[in-house]
Amino acid sequence: MDIILAHRQIDFDALASMVAAQKIYPNSVLVMDGKPNAFVQDFLALSRDLLRFYRAQDINMDEVTRVILVDTHDLHRAGVLGDKVAKHPDVEIEIYDHHPYAGELKQGMAIEPVGACATLLVEKLAGLGIPLSGFEATLIAIGIYDDTGSLLFDNTTVRDVHAVAYLLEQGANLGVIAKNLRRPLAEEQKELLQELLDQGQTEFFDGLPVYISFAETKDYVGGLALLAHRVGELEGADTWFLLVKMENRVYIVGRSRGRGLPINGIVQMFGGAGHERAASATIKDAELSDILKKLRSAIQSHAKRPHLVRDIMSFPVKTVTPETRLGDVEQILLRYGHTGVPVTEGHNLVGIISRRDVDKAIKHGLKHAPVKGFMAAKVATVDADAPWDEVQRLMVQHDIGRLPVVEDGNLVGIVSRSDVLRLVHGGSVPIETQLVRERSAAIRQDILDLIAHLPEEVQKVLEAVRDTAEEEQCSVYVVGGFVRDLLLSVPTQDLDFVVEGSGGQFAQALMKRMPNGKLTQHITFGTAQIIFPDGSHLDIASTRWEHYSFPGALPQVEESCLRDDLFRRDFTINSMAICLNTDRFGELVDYYGGKQDLQQGKIRFLHNISFIDDPTRMIRAIRFAERYYFSFAKETLDALYTAIETGVLGKLSVERFSEEMLLILKENNYLAMGQTLVKCGLLNAWFGKELAWNFNLDDAEESVNWSLNIRWLSSVSRMDSAEIESLLERVCLNKSLRDETIHYIHLRESLKESLSLSEMDRLLTKAPKEVVFVLARDESYKHKISECLKAAQRINMSLDGKALIKMGVKQGPEIGKILDRVRMAWLEGKISTTEEEQLMARKWVKAQR
Repeated sequence: MDIILAHRQIDFDALASMVAAQKIYPNSVLVMDGKPNAFVQDFLALSRDLLRFYRAQDINMDEVTRVILVDTHDLHRAGVLGDKVAKHPDVEIEIYDHHPYAGELKQGMAIEPVGACATLLVEKLAGLGIPLSGFEATLIAIGIYDDTGSLLFDNTTVRDVHAVAYLLEQGANLGVIAKNLRRPLAEEQKELLQELLDQGQTEFFDGLPVYISFAETKDYVGGLALLAHRVGELEGADTWFLLVKMENRVYIVGRSRGRGLPINGIVQMFGGAGHERAASATIKDAELSDILKKLRSAIQSHAKRPHLVRDIMSFPVKTVTPETRLGDVEQILLRYGHTGVPVTEGHNLVGIISRRDVDKAIKHGLKHAPVKGFMAAKVATVDADAPWDEVQRLMVQHDIGRLPVVEDGNLVGIVSRSDVLRLVHGGSVPIETQLVRERSAAIRQDILDLIAHLPEEVQKVLEAVRDTAEEEQCSVYVVGGFVRDLLLSVPTQDLDFVVEGSGGQFAQALMKRMPNGKLTQHITFGTAQIIFPDGSHLDIASTRWEHYSFPGALPQVEESCLRDDLFRRDFTINSMAICLNTDRFGELVDYYGGKQDLQQGKIRFLHNISFIDDPTRMIRAIRFAERYYFSFAKETLDALYTAIETGVLGKLSVERFSEEMLLILKENNYLAMGQTLVKCGLLNAWFGKELAWNFNLDDAEESVNWSLNIRWLSSVSRMDSAEIESLLERVCLNKSLRDETIHYIHLRESLKESLSLSEMDRLLTKAPKEVVFVLARDESYKHKISECLKAAQRINMSLDGKALIKMGVKQGPEIGKILDRVRMAWLEGKISTTEEEQLMARKWVKAQR
């Protein structure tokens, strides 16, 4: 028998998921073990004839062969029956859940970070082509709407929206959905809501505002989740907690708008569960005052400093004097990408001049006029340690687009509308196309100068691409890492071209100018590659955008414009392009502020689900940050931690993770990268446990010359053998690296024994040099190996098998034995010359006759 279970306090998403699961598993039965929330109870009161539920006590576990668990991955949250199932290892378990999961995904587990669990099941229903009745489609849609706040909560994904669209096609009734989700409050709920509003207040934890309220009632009042939603609407808090004591239990409900705390991490300390933006817990036989105290302590331990002005401001600040000419200000604004610039006299801020005012004045022929006649003398400023929303308030209040940032009276930065919008929208806000072109024109000569200093062979390739673009009548750009490294004046051979048109056709035309190259095309991805005999290559692609069907998936590709093509990239510093067409050769295309982030040393993603789309970007972010000694933009760092906590790494293939990990090990600064991977919890999340990684910065200078194999072996050298063996199951290494890792384990275990000098010599002689090198740096084996290697330096054997045969030894194992004895004599210092070696050998040969 198949049974379908959910968590005890069934909400609409759990109910919807159970009903959808029964459509997929038609021979299963629905089992309810617990009490649904009040609204679900009301729904079931009218729908009981359509939904048949069994009670947990009516299920005979001996008859259960499979359990379908929905809206939770923890059997213990499914009540008494869940506990019984956990004790029956022979029962097959399939899981559908959308809550964070940090463990290893096994067969039968569909756990993905979508807004509602029902979405996962709708996708499967659609894939299987299983039709739904209007009632079923409506109920499942209620579940998705309820868990995503009618698709308005921050945890809503595109997949949830598509699922709802599918359900509407299947006959979901929006009127019925609205009726079930917009129910008026009962009198007891109104009274409880009023008490919560009266008792609530905003408290600060390391500068982070959290709204906390509490109440107590003798009787149970349902719908606390709904009341939490209403409180959030009325108070406008980013994070809020409600604590209500009813009967002999204290109920905790937490909510977040996505910029506050990870709610699930806090309520888990009370035995609760949920996800980052919504979670709850129930504590039996507890006092409200005690729970309040523990809650504040839990919030304090999880509190993250909110975004401050210094996190979003642009710096260093380019200033002008009151005497600067407006024409010069225009060039400064274009060159540095600002929409305004502060005016200073000495160290004093005396005004600010906007791009709009500069443009107006220049149109009237006042290019040579000084700034002082046009600047705004009354300047609103903001403190560097003020919260970011203070900037938003001041900009709205004064209708201004930029604010100078001060610290201890000194001008340290400037904040623009785009800086605020970038934080509000969780990603980069594209710059208007015309402004991009004007800025590019202002710095075009700088780009041409940088290109002129490139190696001759690189310049020839760029010229060949330029001429081919002229011939094919299409726009071509060099993009990504080449542009980034060019602006940083870092040598690069990473040539990646984008064609507004057919990349394959352009590559074929380019081949006429590249006679030594070999062309390979990838039609599916719209890309081509020209490979040269020395191993170097050119990558050519049509402009495209990518979307991912699930986290960690390969991208699905469609044609698009350059702007969209750059937006699909990982970080702003990699989202720039340089035009190579003759009339625009050297023009920088920077829609997303990549050049500014290069100047400020920031790693910033382009959109807030970047790490969800492609989890390998988390590893690349760390690689770029440590390679260039950059820091993370705060919203990007916060998103990295969030992505790790939501378990998206579980969707990544071992091959893709290993590829990124090996790229880390090839970097000069790999030790710092490794330390960051450990500190942020990424390696723990991937391997499922905390391992003793060795990324010792004391080795930084020496490790520059280490091979990849030595770096890998050194990084795992502090782990015990069992840990290394389990680690090998989660990485995909080439044969050489895997074999040396296994050899390292075996040799290290052997060295723990008491060995003779000859045994040591035999082991070390057979071991790969990299393995011996790493073990020789380990204090536990350093002396043993050193002594053996020192002794081995005394060996100057000239004797070999042929010489022994001439002495009369027959071919066979005896030759090897004599050679080993002679080598041992050298090791132990019993012989030190070739003559002594010959005498000893003849003596042994004679004794055997």
